[in-house]
Amino acid sequence: MLTKVSKKTTRNRWKGGFTIIELMVVIIIINLLSGVAVPQLTDYIEKSRQKIDLMKLYYVRDALDRALYEDDVLRLDESTKCSGRQNSKENLSKWLASEDGVTLFIMELHDELPANFQPDNKNRITDNQNMCGVLTSESFWSDALRDAGFDAIANILIDRQTGNYKKDKGYTAYKVKINNQDWWRTFPTKPLFISRALNGDPTAAKTGVGGQNRYNFKIRWSKGNPKSHSLEVFFQSAQGSDKGYPFTTRQGTCFSTETGLCKY
Repeated sequence: MLTKVSKKTTRNRWKGGFTIIELMVVIIIINLLSGVAVPQLTDYIEKSRQKIDLMKLYYVRDALDRALYEDDVLRLDESTKCSGRQNSKENLSKWLASEDGVTLFIMELHDELPANFQPDNKNRITDNQNMCGVLTSESFWSDALRDAGFDAIANILIDRQTGNYKKDKGYTAYKVKINNQDWWRTFPTKPLFISRALNGDPTAAKTGVGGQNRYNFKIRWSKGNPKSHSLEVFFQSAQGSDKGYPFTTRQGTCFSTETGLCKY
């Protein structure tokens, strides 16, 4: 009887702990798994957020397409200017049918500051097909974008023309110092986008002033056909060489409502 008890006690002691080698093996396995699983999980979460952000472009596309059945894309005030450029029905018609499309506003991304929305690239990089003026007056374009929830953007563009920023217009405005220069940052108080890709990805290469990336918010006729009665909405790098191609993230999300035109 005493012999049986002694054997049972010995077995229980053996089951009660791990050797140093076993612990080291477990730690190594956990490190290996975390090195693979955590980045994949992070990318999965980011890609899910990017898909939600992409839907915002479809909201704009759908709002514009609905407006096409009741209104004319060329309904705009040609006396209106934005960043010194006169609105022009002729240019708008020509640019909508072009590969580059029409730029309505610029989104500037920084990995430490909120996204900044502005009319154009000023003297940094010339965008010959920028027509932010279509959003600074009541027109087909401003009506459709407001319908899609982009009304804060229209308010920002209007107020940036005068430098008279107003409260309770759905946006925040303040100055920051970058490279010893003062710059305004204006962005919707309620963020439009939730992904890192459209809010400043710390892993993205920075090529602009102060280490910032800029993206054009663009519109063009679907497949370049004015008779399609549909418009493509997309973001495009204002600093890259992918002319005609929408902005595509490292995770493979193409920010365009027509994925067939994306460059993967």
